[in-house]
Amino acid sequence: MRCVWCRNDVAADLGISSLFLWNSRPICRQCQQLFHSLEKELTCPGCGRLMEEATLCYDCIRWKEVDSYFPVNQALYVYDEQAKEFMERYKFEGDCAVAFLIKEDIKRALKKYLKQGYTICPLPISKHSIEKREFESVEYLLELSKIPYLQIFDHIGKGKKQSEKTRAERMKLQQPFVLKDEIQLPYKILLFDDIYTTGKTIRLAAKLLQEKGIENVKLFTVFR
Repeated sequence: MRCVWCRNDVAADLGISSLFLWNSRPICRQCQQLFHSLEKELTCPGCGRLMEEATLCYDCIRWKEVDSYFPVNQALYVYDEQAKEFMERYKFEGDCAVAFLIKEDIKRALKKYLKQGYTICPLPISKHSIEKREFESVEYLLELSKIPYLQIFDHIGKGKKQSEKTRAERMKLQQPFVLKDEIQLPYKILLFDDIYTTGKTIRLAAKLLQEKGIENVKLFTVFR
């Protein structure tokens, strides 16, 4: 059997019992530590970005100058070159097997929020992206990790994908979401997305909830 990431033979590297731990998706020992975890690092308390000191980064300071409503974001990993390659293979090439690399960390992190009474609400991708990729890439991460979730948004955005935009273009993003008709909003919500770059997308989603009177909102992204 070959590792889902590096494609090296892992039959000798991993015993039979180890293969079953990954739901029959073999991952070599080296690739099990593929991403730069933020769990024990100093991070920005506003967005989860890797920092030399645990103080607000410049981006978060600018955000708070514009809007006092500022739910905090937690992230799992640094969005470095390895992470960018992962997202390319997962989202744009449709290699869903690589999601097994992160499912256990996602499950462990989100279960803490579930125990605190939060409802996990993923951000949907655009209809154009669904047609192109043929799957909901953010929701799939939750399904694979066996995390219950509630989809409360519809995506109405059009135009270029966020990944194709410059920072300036991203910051001009107009509201890409609407709340689903007749949706019963939970009291405590954790918004879930794959990447936090400028934070514009996930914070626009949070803004919709604030407008509906939901103040207990937190953010969670896989990469920052």
